[in-house]
Amino acid sequence: MSRAFAALLLLIAAATAPPTPPVGFKPDRAKWQLDYERRLLALPRPEECDALLRELTRAPHLAGTDGGRRVADFVAAEFRKAGLKVETPTYDVLLSYPKSASLTIVGEPEVRLARSEEAIASDADSAIGPTSLPWNAYAPSADVSAEVVYVNHGAAEDYDRLARMGVDVRGKIALARYFGGYRGGKSLEGEKRGVAAILVYSDPREDGWFQGPVYPEGPWGPASHVQRGANVYDFLVPGDPLTPGWPSTASARRIPESESTILPKLPMMPLSARDAAELLRRLRGPAVPTEWQGVAIADTYRIGPGPVRVRLQVENTRERRTIRNVIGVLEGTDARAQKVILSNHHDAWVYGAVDPSSGTATMIALARALGRLAREGLRPRRTIVFGEWDAEEYTLTGSTEWGEEHESDLIRDAVVCINVDASTSGRDFSASASPTLAAVIREAAGIVPDPGAPGKTVADSWREHAGAKNVRSYASGERTGDELPIAILGSGSDYTVFFNRLGIASMDILFDGPYGVYHSVYDSYGWMSRHGDPGFRYHAAMARLAGLLALRFANADLLPFDPSAYGREIATYAKDLAAAPAGRPYAGDLARLSAAAERWATEAKATRDAVAADLASGRADAGRLRGVNEWLLGLERAVSDSAGLPGRPWFRHLIYAPLPSYAAETLPAIREAGVRGDAAAARAEILRLESRLERAAEEARKLR
Repeated sequence: MSRAFAALLLLIAAATAPPTPPVGFKPDRAKWQLDYERRLLALPRPEECDALLRELTRAPHLAGTDGGRRVADFVAAEFRKAGLKVETPTYDVLLSYPKSASLTIVGEPEVRLARSEEAIASDADSAIGPTSLPWNAYAPSADVSAEVVYVNHGAAEDYDRLARMGVDVRGKIALARYFGGYRGGKSLEGEKRGVAAILVYSDPREDGWFQGPVYPEGPWGPASHVQRGANVYDFLVPGDPLTPGWPSTASARRIPESESTILPKLPMMPLSARDAAELLRRLRGPAVPTEWQGVAIADTYRIGPGPVRVRLQVENTRERRTIRNVIGVLEGTDARAQKVILSNHHDAWVYGAVDPSSGTATMIALARALGRLAREGLRPRRTIVFGEWDAEEYTLTGSTEWGEEHESDLIRDAVVCINVDASTSGRDFSASASPTLAAVIREAAGIVPDPGAPGKTVADSWREHAGAKNVRSYASGERTGDELPIAILGSGSDYTVFFNRLGIASMDILFDGPYGVYHSVYDSYGWMSRHGDPGFRYHAAMARLAGLLALRFANADLLPFDPSAYGREIATYAKDLAAAPAGRPYAGDLARLSAAAERWATEAKATRDAVAADLASGRADAGRLRGVNEWLLGLERAVSDSAGLPGRPWFRHLIYAPLPSYAAETLPAIREAGVRGDAAAARAEILRLESRLERAAEEARKLR
């Protein structure tokens, strides 16, 4: 046994002794569960995560390519070796690939932009040269020449401010900073404003040298790094653009591309800070507002338009290809129809050491651990499903198609979705989740040791860095005020189909940190081993944490949901909306909605507390437990509606939906009706949700 592993075992023993009986278990079952957890926590090894990540990132593995198939085959083989039953369902979907990309400054033929990342001598993986173009998937092919105008982050408020300044952006090529919203949202807003094309670049103020040392010396993005990504409007409908709302099986009906609401009409290209600086230093016109100033160049940024003109030439394909999910199943012993879903994707824009391969390595390590325990006679009561999705980077495609195909079964049987997209880019734990899951996440984090802080748990360190900035390009919104803050689920990862469409309680968890190479060539094994997780200790810690959470849901006698927290959250959202301009005309109706949510919280707490007390004393009746668990499983479904949201019926959740920025919007149907000034629709949506909350409260009362 290595000295490091022996020290880790001591940490585990210290962090879990004396053991606290887990919530939701009968006394005799609690002892069995604690032994199961203790044995699980000892198994995932940093060195195995290291070896797994090196294999996963050996070559680029874009969805629909030979590299993507190689990784899918590797994951499937590892799941089989772990003892899981493996399925590899395939779907024929519309994907997109680059053929050529060119950006030149008109009148200065020697200045050719759209350059690939520079090779780094100490990272051989970075030397792939012109084969890795700067491109955005699904962006239409184009040959456009126009003046450039700087639009800050390209958000609606940025264009509004330019209009007030008298700047006409119509027919111009917009230069926008990444961050401050999702690239698809920037594209859609640009379409609305009449720009001819959009260039998105990574400003060092957000993810480069302004933040700290750049790769290879540090974790931040070098001046030549390029953030690739899909330009698609999956906040309207995720999944295959040609099968919106139904699975893209080989025989599925497909709509024409022209009828898809999520394919962009605006040409788009990502640029490095190095290339953007060439445009920024040539712009004239008024100086930008102070808060728009970046640092790609040292000079004051100017808005333009022009006088610099560029010629943008993009040739991208849109073509149907086959993608392959990898599903690994560890069958339960008695409640085997019910499923705990562990979720990650295996496709990447290039190597994807952080996104998603750190999560893939974690999932394989966890599969090995649970498979070994199963061979030793420890199996979960409920079935655990490992979902490794393909083409997430395009439109959350693989998970969406699988969720649509198995919709009825999942609505009936799925317990929870534990999503680990990118498990590790640092050591700061971060979580987004349904309010029903906050308590169990915090409880689990208080058990798993923090491998970088001897004597501390993940929760201890989480408490110390609460509020640390998440540097990814999409945000999910936050609830503040908690010492262990858990954000609101927006979109941007594979929990979306489970949470926003099927009404399955979901979480997204990761160890976050300085990460300036998102979707670039430099998101490599070298970056991870030097900066993201040297020693791969947090990869192993995530396997322990996700595994412990899966076992709590798979084995609990009383499922560890906190329904009262949900009611309190909804009441808060209603009060906040009533104080906002969009909700002020309906303040009385929203007050009634808030009161209904508070009643739900009160009734739900009383019911769960009563059943938990019976469980702890050994008096719990099996029939009553089944009824209460069915009610708990239905909590998320209770605030979903098969009719969906007005204007985007694919999204069925009445409490949360993603904005074009990917951030979460609360009470979306009510809020959007208020913004439109549609009083009848706003009041109808309030009544729709209020009736569901009243039914949920009544169901809770009946169970006592």
